[in-house]
Amino acid sequence: MTAPMSFSLIVHTRNSAETLPRLLETTAWIEERIVVDMGSIDSTIALAEEAGCRIETIEPSDQVDAVRNRCLQFANHEWLLVLDSDEYLSSDAQTEIGRLVNDNGRAFDAFAIPRFNTIAGQLMRGGQWYPDRQIRLFRKGSVAWQPGHHQAVEVKTGMDRLMSLSPPDCLHIHHANYASVADFVERQVKYALTDSYSDDFDFHCDLKRAYQEFESRFDVEADGDLSTALAIVMSWDKVIRGVLHWEKTGRAGPLETAFTLPIVVDMPETEELVELRERIAAIQASTSWRMTAPLRWVSTAIRSLRANGNALADDHGGAGRRRNDDE
Repeated sequence: MTAPMSFSLIVHTRNSAETLPRLLETTAWIEERIVVDMGSIDSTIALAEEAGCRIETIEPSDQVDAVRNRCLQFANHEWLLVLDSDEYLSSDAQTEIGRLVNDNGRAFDAFAIPRFNTIAGQLMRGGQWYPDRQIRLFRKGSVAWQPGHHQAVEVKTGMDRLMSLSPPDCLHIHHANYASVADFVERQVKYALTDSYSDDFDFHCDLKRAYQEFESRFDVEADGDLSTALAIVMSWDKVIRGVLHWEKTGRAGPLETAFTLPIVVDMPETEELVELRERIAAIQASTSWRMTAPLRWVSTAIRSLRANGNALADDHGGAGRRRNDDE
């Protein structure tokens, strides 16, 4: 079975020559492919033209998500697939997408598709990096992206018109998103600096989110030490965003007098560590917000994760199974 003829692909690019070829190769079967370029100066446009894509150009933007709303008008067909330039599909995606739309297109307007993320050369299997569902296949006019980075997509026709696919036996998107931990850190900082911030500031909430982020991203059973490294970065990302938010709102709100580094309990009991703990205790006693409760909560959560790790099984297949095409 093939995908319906009334089908369009939209890809946003900006100096994407390194990753674009794989996307073009795995989507060659799609009737209408539109590359929306934001000022590339490498061979991105030449590669897309050679592959038979239609090129549309728009001004560069650091917030690509909301830009997608303007670009949906370029598509001529009823059903749209939106991919990033560093994403690609598996060899059986044509059959999977055709079956998905033909069997469910009357009852649903949009599909949340699981996504494999490869970070620093490692296929991630836990810590919210999988299944990481993305609303990328939908009926034209049924979804809208929000301002900022990585915000939830709105299903304009109602959440009851969204079908969430259940892995492993379903269509998947593959995402080769961060080449290294250094690349990961650099882009998180860029996202924080260019994101949208509300007028409401509460640093207490940012610190709470930092602990929650670490707990949700930490999955050493599934992803080993890389999970720990990414959880640390994502946790600190919330703290950094809190400080940036404070500045963007005119430095008016109070910054909690709280120590925001984790307290490592299994370090050798040196004089310096004992003194540090005493100083932290003094800081905690001087503020209305206590760090001890969230620290206990995180410690309990981490122990639970270690005891009940949910590493994914290693069965592989096409787009409808757990597989990275490089494996």
